[in-house]
Amino acid sequence: MAGMVINSVTGEPIRNALVQIYVNGQSSMLTGPDGKFQFDGLPAAQFSNINVRKPGFFPEDDLQSVRFYQAVTIGPNTLPIVVKLVPEGVIYGRISEEDGEPLEGLPIALFVQVLQNGRKVWQQRPGAQTDDDGSFRIAELQPGNYFLSAGPSRDPVAFSAKLSQSRAQGIPLVYYPGSSDLSAAAPISVTPGKKVEADFKISPQPFYRISGTISGYASGQTVNLQLRSAIGIPFPYASLIDSKSGTFRIPGVPAGSYAMQASVPDSRGNGLTATIPLTVGADLTGVHLVLLPTVIIPIETQIISSRPGGERFWEQKNFSPVSVHLISHNSGFFEPTYSSQQTGEGGAASLEVHGIAPGTYHVEIYPNGPFYVQAAVSGITNLLDSDLSVAPGSAPQPIEIILRDDVAHLSGTVSEDNKPLRATILAISEHPSVPPRIQPTDATGGFQFPLLPPGAYKVLALDHPDRLEYTNPDAMRNYLSKAREITLSPDQFAKIDLELVKVGD
Repeated sequence: MAGMVINSVTGEPIRNALVQIYVNGQSSMLTGPDGKFQFDGLPAAQFSNINVRKPGFFPEDDLQSVRFYQAVTIGPNTLPIVVKLVPEGVIYGRISEEDGEPLEGLPIALFVQVLQNGRKVWQQRPGAQTDDDGSFRIAELQPGNYFLSAGPSRDPVAFSAKLSQSRAQGIPLVYYPGSSDLSAAAPISVTPGKKVEADFKISPQPFYRISGTISGYASGQTVNLQLRSAIGIPFPYASLIDSKSGTFRIPGVPAGSYAMQASVPDSRGNGLTATIPLTVGADLTGVHLVLLPTVIIPIETQIISSRPGGERFWEQKNFSPVSVHLISHNSGFFEPTYSSQQTGEGGAASLEVHGIAPGTYHVEIYPNGPFYVQAAVSGITNLLDSDLSVAPGSAPQPIEIILRDDVAHLSGTVSEDNKPLRATILAISEHPSVPPRIQPTDATGGFQFPLLPPGAYKVLALDHPDRLEYTNPDAMRNYLSKAREITLSPDQFAKIDLELVKVGD
């Protein structure tokens, strides 16, 4: 088997790329100066994947939310294959004061908004730190629109030569190209192989002191204190805490809006916690946090079986019929998540969500078997339609879940002019509580959804689902008119044929 590895942007050959195939075990080699490789002595076979790696490049599959594995045939008359690698992007720059003096040791953070399970979420990428010339460089970036922040400085510094006042100052948190608010920041567009320069200047600002007390914990316990920005980024401020008296002091914080959190965790992920909002524009004294126990919510499940003997499936030892996730709604773009876990063993095993801090949560429930969720409540709250609110110091009602096993099955094909097409199938239920199902087709254009809750669906075959926020009704408005509609009854086996819908058309 022979082939060549090339740069997807320039078309140039890539030397010293590691090529791995798996036929009767693993075979590996490096490409030559011409980017070519050849494996000799292999038996005639067909395999589904070839793995190619090179520092500074990404396989094209790594940039797709759904992977299609192209079958590769080994035989006497097979043509050489061409593998494309996508070159990395780079963001570099220099951070200085207004007079050009470099700012050394500033943390540089990078954020990107990506589509995950059909909705936009924020993710933080590995950042950097400025050197003694104020310069930084962040490499190994996939294509995307990035937001960059610099600062804050870790400790306040007195800039007495530049100031008419003696208050210590420092470098605040600033988003490129110079805003204190992420909503006013400019995205940095990185395309394959692009190197983007992002220089900007930051002026020192006054740093303020925060002091106060923490109560509600026992003598000898260690308290963790953390300050987070308005979007949830933890700041590297040194907190001075006297555990015996409960007093604390943070010597230098720039003006802004923050959330202060104190916690005393235990080995099970529970413990004590308190969070309060703070607006800093002057020295703050008398700040008080009262620690309260985090919440444990038990989960109770009932399975209604329509099949004789079906109960044997879920009566297995340590079997957990569902996974439950509580996703926090907060003001920042990071979403803390609490997940269910088993406690106890055998017949005494139970399911709980531990260590939940006060807040409002979206509840996601995923069956671990041939079931679907018919109902989910906590007290009078219908969790299929409403969020779960956890008040400080409260004891929420258990989450009660009813599962059924009379699932429906949907299969079909995607074709054009009687020729099968590769696509990704999206099945959207009429019930908002049922998450959209997504499934790639096989090499023949076929697909299967074996465990769907009964009900009405709109089904689409998409070419690029990774470019579509398919959980957003506004983003889907122009596509749903092209969907096939089908209503599935309990235990029904249905089949449909679909045409390809191109995202962006």
